[in-house]
Amino acid sequence: MSPEKIALVAIAFSLSACAETHPTLDQTIGDCPQNVQALFDMLEGEWTLSIQADEGWTGYGTSRMSWATDQKCGLIERSVSVFNQESDTPFENRSTTHLVYDELSETLKVLTSDARGYVHIGIAVVEDPLNFDVLKPNSETPNRRIQYQNIQPDSFEWRWKGRDSAVTPWEERLAISYRKERANRL
Repeated sequence: MSPEKIALVAIAFSLSACAETHPTLDQTIGDCPQNVQALFDMLEGEWTLSIQADEGWTGYGTSRMSWATDQKCGLIERSVSVFNQESDTPFENRSTTHLVYDELSETLKVLTSDARGYVHIGIAVVEDPLNFDVLKPNSETPNRRIQYQNIQPDSFEWRWKGRDSAVTPWEERLAISYRKERANRL
């Protein structure tokens, strides 16, 4: 199966798993617990991206985060990035991330997929809206994690870390600095 088909299947599976969070007539979009509402309010908007990777290449891009209209409490991020711009053959990547609050498990479910075939499904508990880790579900020793750190109204950091085993230290593979492009639209 091609990476694109795997990404589509993963998106469909993840979104169907969150079906119980779809709004009903007495619910409204953006009806979230207070800490998740505060987090999503800060993340909503247009961002510029500055990217650093462990292989020494860099990148830049743009991102738009908006309320997911098919979810009671969720955001969708669409981004476009250019990597390795110093080379003669830079490449463009498009990605989509769904951040959906699941009120039954009181967790944030995150699904990221991109045009290059990368898919990450993870779960986070949002205890501190300014920092949270997205870990792969059902794993005692996850080998990948995404960290959203230092979330402020005009900036935050997104970091992807990996490791080979539970005893191996985490290594940063990719770091993206987000800066607010313009004020949120009303």
